[in-house]
Amino acid sequence: MTVVFILLLAPQEATLATGIRTVYVHVGLIWTGLAGFGAAALIGALVIWQPRPAWVSWLETVGWVAFGFYTAGVIMSMIASRDNWGAVFMQEPRMAAAVNALALAVIVMIISSWSPWPRLRGALQILLLVVVLWMNYSAPRVLHPTNPIWTSDSLGIQLTFVGLFALFAGTAVYLVWYLFNRRRPDS
Repeated sequence: MTVVFILLLAPQEATLATGIRTVYVHVGLIWTGLAGFGAAALIGALVIWQPRPAWVSWLETVGWVAFGFYTAGVIMSMIASRDNWGAVFMQEPRMAAAVNALALAVIVMIISSWSPWPRLRGALQILLLVVVLWMNYSAPRVLHPTNPIWTSDSLGIQLTFVGLFALFAGTAVYLVWYLFNRRRPDS
């Protein structure tokens, strides 16, 4: 409900008009997923250093929640593409990178959940973050603008992006806490 309220108050953009609303949601979800992958990578470093059962459980919980938000961000990217460009261009480099990163994340998350070696799980989360960031930021921009948020002259547009990210990130933190406490490890 809060997301809808923020989107109703959010300013339109000159080129995208109301189409920016789907972009606001897309970016907030992607940023939350990437931040979650970053948190999982930090926990992965702790697990590599000392594979305590609680840290491994945090690693798995944070990783899957990050994956969920990143997936929602990619799906929302497709909706934003359709709304603003008239179609979903799977061959567009940034879209292709996001879909490929999503496929990689599925593989890494499944291998990690099957692995009996906690240190490998930690290393996989670090590798996932590095590769997803590399894939996303090395992809050429064909239809995507370089930095639409921070180059905007509108403080309202900037605050909407930051506000939605904060809302989604807070939701992710709550979800991690809730899921972790449902499956609390013994130590």
